[in-house]
Amino acid sequence: MPVVRTITLGPGDSTGWHYHPGRVDVVVLAGELTRTLRDGRVEVSRAGDCLVEHAGPAHIHVGDNRGSVPVVLVARYEALPGHPLAVSVPVPGRSRSGAGHRVD
Repeated sequence: MPVVRTITLGPGDSTGWHYHPGRVDVVVLAGELTRTLRDGRVEVSRAGDCLVEHAGPAHIHVGDNRGSVPVVLVARYEALPGHPLAVSVPVPGRSRSGAGHRVD
């Protein structure tokens, strides 16, 4: 069952490391979202960009607002009955983002 949410990250805010049990389609309405993926790759999405967050713990990531204006997102979650929209996880050991502490 799809769930649609508007998410705002203020300057300096972070989603924390997490993954989604179901696919998430995202549109960036304002600002610039910096996502760091489990393997350390960094992806930057700007206002007008669309992105997909694939399901499962193999797709751990963190979203940060490194800018000076709010990041506004519209996210469409493929919600799975009995599961949260997102699952928080520790910082992966292979992350090169510098966000938080490292867990090996």
